[in-house]
Amino acid sequence: MLKEYEKNKYNIISDLVSKKITIKETIQLLNLTERQIYRLKKTFKEQGEDGFIHGNRGKENPNKKDERLIKELEDLYLTKHYDFNFEHFYEDYIFGKYDISYDTMLKAFTKDDIISPLAHKKTIQEYKNKMKLVSKENNIESNAKDKVKLFESRIIETEKAHTRRSSNLYVFGQEVQMDACEKYWFGNIVSYLHLAVDKATKKVLFGWFEYEEITRGYYVVLFHIIINYGIPAKIKADNRSAFSANKAKNKNQKAFMTQFGKVCETLNIFLETTSVSTAKANVERENGTFKNRLIAELRYRGITDIDKANDYLNNVFIPKMNKRFSYVIDKKKSVMKQNTYTEEELKLIIAERKYKIIDNASSISYNCKYYVPINPKTGELICFTKGTKCTFIINYDGEYWGEVEGHYYQMIELENRNETMKKESAVTDSEIEKEHHKYIPPKNHPWRKNMMLRH
Repeated sequence: MLKEYEKNKYNIISDLVSKKITIKETIQLLNLTERQIYRLKKTFKEQGEDGFIHGNRGKENPNKKDERLIKELEDLYLTKHYDFNFEHFYEDYIFGKYDISYDTMLKAFTKDDIISPLAHKKTIQEYKNKMKLVSKENNIESNAKDKVKLFESRIIETEKAHTRRSSNLYVFGQEVQMDACEKYWFGNIVSYLHLAVDKATKKVLFGWFEYEEITRGYYVVLFHIIINYGIPAKIKADNRSAFSANKAKNKNQKAFMTQFGKVCETLNIFLETTSVSTAKANVERENGTFKNRLIAELRYRGITDIDKANDYLNNVFIPKMNKRFSYVIDKKKSVMKQNTYTEEELKLIIAERKYKIIDNASSISYNCKYYVPINPKTGELICFTKGTKCTFIINYDGEYWGEVEGHYYQMIELENRNETMKKESAVTDSEIEKEHHKYIPPKNHPWRKNMMLRH
């Protein structure tokens, strides 16, 4: 049976053969060449209607993928990779392993009602209405139940992605953006991912998981940036207490009143804080990308430990993301300053600092404990006069150090200050604490007599 356009062509050629219309009129009606018209005229005479049926009708497309392959990919996605977006799933687990293109896989998944975690609201609503109709009919197959379960587990993302493009106004190291993102990244415990992203190249310089958004998380990130790349010219972050002191009277000094600000001042890094998220759009964009990809990968690999998560993040995931999305570093234009510090010196610079006064026992107090300075090379106790100023340092590794008059000393805790600072032979009899007995006055004492008379 002819289709409508085939029947129209057949009728026009029929009129030509019966000499109702001319060749020129046929050319105008069918928009074909004279040579093609003569071919159709010959086909009409030799084959009739059958000659106007398209040759591929009823034949299977040779490029059509086997339904078993589509079923295998759908089962793989629904059982193991349900929280991957389609592009992520294709890049890491399909490309190069299966003979199928991304567009073909996407069309097959869409046709079979498998939606991506990044589906638009319109798609989500259409899918929701369709699932309601299927539920009313009570005709849900086992595979359809998996799709319904998949739909119920989706989280609708409302944030719009920032435009990813290179900027000729910035060079590598000119501005590094920092931020922390709260999420159930691994396991069932909320954790914070501290990230640093270079604005010019869109390269993720380092990432670190902590159970809270704390200054130490940013210390670790800054330390590895300097070790791996160098010292950036500027760091841009939000107005959290780790970066900005809200009680500072001088607004220009707000960023340099915090511990992190003092570290930046020592390293000659300009620290800028902002309350506008779009002002640090690159790190916000990476937070969204990491949410869509990293959570799924950590879950798929069964990682629930924070140490393993940090190892996978920096050794596997970030290098893969940088290769996929970031731009090449132009070393000729880079303003990332070369690191001239050793790791030990850097650990003392990227540290928490507290200002103390040495007492008459050549010690300082911290958290109700006492510490004395010793020479780190010889282990010899160093004594200072009372009132000497000392900077108490908790370094990158969590060790206690002290800086006095430009020299660094290791701080050792005193278990018992009195016993440690005094020799037993030097203790006098008057200093020995004597036992005190409760004094009970005798019965004939005037005070007791009056008491007895009253009763």
